[in-house]
Amino acid sequence: MPGILRSPDMARKAKERLPNVAVLFTSGYTQNAIVHGGRLDSGVELLAYTREALARKIRHVLANQAQRRAAQGSQHSADEKAFKDATVLVVEDDYLIRLSTTEMLSNIGCRVKEASTAQEALKIVDEQPVDVLLTDVGLPGVSGLQLARDVQARRLDVRLVLATGDSGRKLKPRD
Repeated sequence: MPGILRSPDMARKAKERLPNVAVLFTSGYTQNAIVHGGRLDSGVELLAYTREALARKIRHVLANQAQRRAAQGSQHSADEKAFKDATVLVVEDDYLIRLSTTEMLSNIGCRVKEASTAQEALKIVDEQPVDVLLTDVGLPGVSGLQLARDVQARRLDVRLVLATGDSGRKLKPRD
């Protein structure tokens, strides 16, 4: 990731602030260019770029997160809904990215709600059931990290997926 903040550092900061967040690295580099010593950091996943791989990897990351919660004595039942039946709230200010993400999630069987701002997203969370929040970190106004904190304060059971394509953004201490 170009810029001052490296991707592993951003992931570590996100996990410190939101311990239940799933971390999924995407990269245009080949796997051997970013995997050192045959390993990524514990709990971090790597994605190759295809639509099918993205769908598979998102399901995999969320399933692993559910297994970890169950192993830690989470109150979630073992017969949780399959991810394909999940209601996913996609929060992305870029229309084309939101459209393609929504289409991909719909194609794998998710019910998708859309918002372009944190304020719109919170209104949806307050009014409708949501299983997964998939948010861009770099939203205008309120950041995706703050949105994730606000959503978890309202609903502890919502699974979180944070994404960013911003290569130069430096996280501030409260992000």
